[in-house]
Amino acid sequence: MTWAHYFLQVNIYLVIFYAFYKLLLDKETYFVLNRMYLIAAGGLSLIIPFLRPEWFVRQPATQQIKISIDQLTMIAQGTVAPDESNPFSLIQALIVLYILGILFFLGRFIFQLFAVKKLFRANPAGMAFSFLGRKVIDPALPGLDTIERHEEIHIRQHHTFDVLFFELLGVLVWCNPIIYFYKTTIKNIHEYLADEEAAKFQGDKETYAMLILSQAFGVNQNILTNSFFNQSLIKKRVFMLYKKRSAKTAVLKYGLFLPLFAVTLLLSSATINKNESLRKVAEEISVPISLPEPSLPIIKAGPVKKETGSWAPFYAYLAKSIKYPVAAYKDQLQGNVTIKFTLQNNEPKNVGTVTQLGSGCDAEVMKTILNFNGFKSTENGQYSITIAFRMNGATTPLKNTQNINLKGYKPLRLITIISNYDSKTQPQDTEAKVYDFVSIDTQPGFPGGMDHFYAYLHKAVRYPAEAVKNNIQGKVFLSFIVEKTGELKDIKVERKLGWGTDEEAVRLLSSSPKWTPGTQDGVPVRVKYNIPISFTLTQENKTSAIPIETGAAPLYIIDGKPATDKTALEKISPNDIESMTVIKSEKAIVLYGDAGKNGAIQVVTKKKN
Repeated sequence: MTWAHYFLQVNIYLVIFYAFYKLLLDKETYFVLNRMYLIAAGGLSLIIPFLRPEWFVRQPATQQIKISIDQLTMIAQGTVAPDESNPFSLIQALIVLYILGILFFLGRFIFQLFAVKKLFRANPAGMAFSFLGRKVIDPALPGLDTIERHEEIHIRQHHTFDVLFFELLGVLVWCNPIIYFYKTTIKNIHEYLADEEAAKFQGDKETYAMLILSQAFGVNQNILTNSFFNQSLIKKRVFMLYKKRSAKTAVLKYGLFLPLFAVTLLLSSATINKNESLRKVAEEISVPISLPEPSLPIIKAGPVKKETGSWAPFYAYLAKSIKYPVAAYKDQLQGNVTIKFTLQNNEPKNVGTVTQLGSGCDAEVMKTILNFNGFKSTENGQYSITIAFRMNGATTPLKNTQNINLKGYKPLRLITIISNYDSKTQPQDTEAKVYDFVSIDTQPGFPGGMDHFYAYLHKAVRYPAEAVKNNIQGKVFLSFIVEKTGELKDIKVERKLGWGTDEEAVRLLSSSPKWTPGTQDGVPVRVKYNIPISFTLTQENKTSAIPIETGAAPLYIIDGKPATDKTALEKISPNDIESMTVIKSEKAIVLYGDAGKNGAIQVVTKKKN
């Protein structure tokens, strides 16, 4: 759970608890219970996000856990581009604003504490207030004994601690308006409690009410103190003095707090913790930390107009995710790449090139389109999109500048990827070049093949306890570089799953034995490699052991003919590939029977004239 996810939950629970108070408890005269409820509401709002309902029920002794690794999208995910530096975004601006707000309100709180200390030293005339175990009352005030009694109640019932608690909570959630209602309400209840006791001591409600009214106006207040003469509360205090006490049956309303607590606990686990939209918002708010490549300039997307509609997330994702390939940068390659694809059941199919630019640009765009998983609200159909790679400061001509109107395909908006070219930033060490996975002679691999890699995972994986508790399943997408020595370096999580699975996936690759390096022209080279690791939980209690199963390689279909393994695919030049389509296991079984149980990759090569 990220800090942003926690912050969102705390604010949601504060609103729920206060809404319950206003609807059912606000008008009741059980002031002690009201006070206890508000304090509990604030405390539980901070605690509930950490609680899980499964802690309170009996759990089965064992769980069967499976982890599998699939390579369905591995080939389409080859890339050689360095990470781009993220510009200062709106999310980062909000984070800075939130931190500044915390510092401001914390400073204000400290200033108020010093102001209270100054009040005690000044001992001003006409004042009557208390703070913690101390009180200040002007001896010249009328009804001195009654006022003394009033302030004694504040001290004896420790009302100042309530005020300090909600002030500190307000520092944390200063941007939530509901916290200011909590502060006002708790101070009201303090006064009702003290007034109730003081009126009994006075023996006459009318005389006590007149005492309040006679001295309340024109008196300065401090927000942290419990003041007898609080002008803003006079009307409510007098009203509560004369209000008929609540019936005993009204106590039953407070019993509803336990079901409310259970509902919020279930909401925490079943709705908020596992709500994908909230989790994505929380991840967006998390502070990104990015280090630019030392040998390359900043590469950024071109200016993107604010988009609306179902395609807006797709355009934003492309602008953010497409990187200028190193090989294209080195060659000062500029031009357009046009890609066609078909949306079928909200998934991209038959992704292929219409115009090619080369040097990794085509593969970078295809990979990014295949990685996008937000087509759920987009209309199915055939589409084409042009990505313009531009380099400020380069002198090379533009390629593929002609307009492409592909019959039967709806053209989407142009996306421009911009790099600032500087000859001084050219990589000086040619040995450091990173190659594309699909553009070298021999791809890197685990010693003995991928079956041995699965066996390594079978032995080494530890399913994170937090992920097991929260029933977290899904894929972690990673990238890494296979060095010339076979070591795996620069391991990065490209798409997170969370709850400890990202760290476990990185640990598995970091601890992996050395791979067989890839080669180009018979010489070992550095190769960028992308791979998704799937985490899956199943509920079966047939054994006390915890078996871990790994997935097998997918079925490869090349020009309609099945291939026994990916070796046949590796023999095909990337320039000869027309399109690649990833088919999930359920659909692959329908098309190819049991052979497609691990998914399938359909490859269509270009027709030779």
